[in-house]
Amino acid sequence: MNKFVLQVFLFLAFIPLAILIGYGVLVIAPIFCCFLAINSYKFNNYREMYIWMGFGVLSFLLALYMLGVL
Repeated sequence: MNKFVLQVFLFLAFIPLAILIGYGVLVIAPIFCCFLAINSYKFNNYREMYIWMGFGVLSFLLALYMLGVL
């Protein structure tokens, strides 16, 4: 098989995998921010807690938008 054709086929095969990983990161990001906010709360660092809560809300809304809910 031609090497160029094989490389094009492999490149096209990785596009759905990249999309799947991207959506996985979008779904995991709000959960990760939630755990970081809980950890900040344990150490009485309220300013950092509110920052992580803000990032969590933004990533949650972005995830809902990208998944087609909003």
